[in-house]
Amino acid sequence: MVEQGVISFLSELHVGILSIPREGRSPHSTPVWYRYESDNTIWFLADPNSQKGKLLSIGSQLSFVVQSENIPYQYVSIEGIVTDVARGDVESDLRPIARFYLGDRGGDEYVSQSGETTGNRYTVGINKVMSYGVND
Repeated sequence: MVEQGVISFLSELHVGILSIPREGRSPHSTPVWYRYESDNTIWFLADPNSQKGKLLSIGSQLSFVVQSENIPYQYVSIEGIVTDVARGDVESDLRPIARFYLGDRGGDEYVSQSGETTGNRYTVGINKVMSYGVND
Protein backbone atom coordinates (compact mmCIF):
# COMPACT_ATOMS: atom_id res chain seq x y z
CA MET A 1 0.00 0.00 0.00
CA VAL A 2 1.36 3.40 -0.97
CA GLU A 3 1.26 6.00 1.81
CA GLN A 4 -1.04 9.00 1.41
CA GLY A 5 1.86 11.47 1.37
CA VAL A 6 3.45 9.62 -1.55
CA ILE A 7 0.11 9.48 -3.38
CA SER A 8 -0.35 13.22 -2.93
CA PHE A 9 3.19 13.93 -4.14
CA LEU A 10 2.85 11.68 -7.20
CA SER A 11 -0.47 13.36 -8.03
CA GLU A 12 1.12 16.81 -8.15
CA LEU A 13 2.63 18.36 -11.27
CA HIS A 14 6.11 16.88 -11.72
CA VAL A 15 8.03 15.53 -14.68
CA GLY A 16 9.18 11.99 -14.01
CA ILE A 17 12.48 10.42 -14.99
CA LEU A 18 12.00 6.97 -16.46
CA SER A 19 14.95 4.53 -16.39
CA ILE A 20 14.78 1.32 -18.40
CA PRO A 21 17.46 -1.38 -18.10
CA ARG A 22 19.46 -2.31 -21.20
CA GLU A 23 21.51 -5.47 -21.45
CA GLY A 24 25.24 -4.77 -21.36
CA ARG A 25 24.72 -1.00 -21.28
CA SER A 26 23.75 1.70 -18.88
CA PRO A 27 20.00 2.25 -18.41
CA HIS A 28 18.09 4.41 -20.85
CA SER A 29 16.79 7.40 -18.83
CA THR A 30 14.40 10.00 -20.15
CA PRO A 31 11.93 12.59 -18.79
CA VAL A 32 8.23 11.84 -19.24
CA TRP A 33 4.88 13.34 -18.44
CA TYR A 34 2.97 10.87 -16.29
CA ARG A 35 -0.17 10.45 -14.22
CA TYR A 36 -0.70 8.54 -10.98
CA GLU A 37 -3.88 6.44 -10.77
CA SER A 38 -5.75 5.29 -7.66
CA ASP A 39 -5.11 1.62 -8.50
CA ASN A 40 -1.44 2.16 -7.53
CA THR A 41 -0.19 2.59 -11.09
CA ILE A 42 1.35 5.34 -13.15
CA TRP A 43 0.96 5.76 -16.91
CA PHE A 44 2.66 7.73 -19.63
CA LEU A 45 2.59 7.99 -23.40
CA ALA A 46 5.49 7.15 -25.70
CA ASP A 47 6.07 6.60 -29.38
CA PRO A 48 6.48 2.84 -29.85
CA ASN A 49 9.33 3.57 -32.30
CA SER A 50 11.24 5.73 -29.82
CA GLN A 51 14.11 4.30 -27.77
CA LYS A 52 11.88 3.94 -24.70
CA GLY A 53 9.06 2.48 -26.78
CA LYS A 54 11.36 -0.15 -28.24
CA LEU A 55 12.63 -1.11 -24.77
CA LEU A 56 9.22 -1.38 -23.09
CA SER A 57 6.75 -4.25 -23.23
CA ILE A 58 4.45 -5.98 -20.76
CA GLY A 59 6.65 -7.38 -18.01
CA SER A 60 9.46 -4.83 -18.46
CA GLN A 61 10.98 -3.72 -15.18
CA LEU A 62 11.84 -0.07 -14.72
CA SER A 63 12.68 2.66 -12.25
CA PHE A 64 10.90 5.99 -12.08
CA VAL A 65 11.89 9.08 -10.07
CA VAL A 66 9.82 12.17 -9.36
CA GLN A 67 11.34 15.13 -7.53
CA SER A 68 10.58 18.63 -6.40
CA GLU A 69 13.33 21.16 -6.87
CA ASN A 70 11.77 23.48 -4.30
CA ILE A 71 12.79 23.65 -0.67
CA PRO A 72 12.21 21.44 1.21
CA TYR A 73 13.62 18.92 -1.27
CA GLN A 74 11.42 15.89 -1.86
CA TYR A 75 11.49 12.86 -4.12
CA VAL A 76 9.77 9.57 -4.73
CA SER A 77 11.57 6.69 -6.40
CA ILE A 78 9.53 3.80 -7.79
CA GLU A 79 10.41 0.30 -8.88
CA GLY A 80 7.73 -1.11 -11.12
CA ILE A 81 6.75 -3.35 -13.98
CA VAL A 82 4.85 -2.58 -17.18
CA THR A 83 1.43 -4.20 -16.76
CA ASP A 84 -0.26 -2.92 -19.91
CA VAL A 85 0.61 -1.44 -23.28
CA ALA A 86 -2.29 -0.02 -25.28
CA ARG A 87 -2.70 2.38 -28.15
CA GLY A 88 -3.06 5.89 -26.71
CA ASP A 89 -6.22 7.88 -27.35
CA VAL A 90 -6.27 11.61 -28.08
CA GLU A 91 -9.30 12.46 -25.95
CA SER A 92 -8.86 10.09 -23.00
CA ASP A 93 -5.04 10.15 -22.76
CA LEU A 94 -3.20 12.84 -24.72
CA ARG A 95 -5.50 15.83 -24.14
CA PRO A 96 -5.91 15.28 -20.37
CA ILE A 97 -2.19 14.82 -19.75
CA ALA A 98 -1.29 17.78 -21.99
CA ARG A 99 -3.79 19.99 -20.15
CA PHE A 100 -2.44 18.82 -16.78
CA TYR A 101 1.08 19.90 -17.73
CA LEU A 102 0.37 22.91 -19.96
CA GLY A 103 -3.04 24.19 -18.85
CA ASP A 104 -6.20 24.00 -20.96
CA ARG A 105 -5.11 26.36 -23.73
CA GLY A 106 -1.53 25.12 -23.93
CA GLY A 107 -2.68 21.50 -23.77
CA ASP A 108 -5.17 22.01 -26.57
CA GLU A 109 -2.50 23.70 -28.70
CA TYR A 110 -0.13 20.81 -28.02
CA VAL A 111 -2.79 18.30 -29.10
CA SER A 112 -3.62 20.24 -32.28
CA GLN A 113 0.09 20.24 -33.21
CA SER A 114 0.34 16.52 -32.47
CA GLY A 115 -2.56 15.63 -34.75
CA GLU A 116 -3.88 12.15 -34.13
CA THR A 117 -0.48 10.89 -32.97
CA THR A 118 -0.56 9.72 -29.36
CA GLY A 119 1.78 6.74 -29.31
CA ASN A 120 1.20 3.97 -26.82
CA ARG A 121 -0.05 4.25 -23.27
CA TYR A 122 2.24 2.34 -20.89
CA THR A 123 0.80 1.43 -17.48
CA VAL A 124 3.25 0.61 -14.69
CA GLY A 125 2.35 -1.28 -11.54
CA ILE A 126 4.22 0.08 -8.54
CA ASN A 127 6.11 -2.65 -6.66
CA LYS A 128 8.36 -0.63 -4.34
CA VAL A 129 8.47 3.00 -3.24
CA MET A 130 11.32 4.90 -1.64
CA SER A 131 10.89 8.53 -0.69
CA TYR A 132 12.57 11.45 0.98
CA GLY A 133 10.88 14.47 2.51
CA VAL A 134 7.39 13.29 1.61
CA ASN A 135 5.17 13.31 4.70
CA ASP A 136 1.73 11.83 5.35
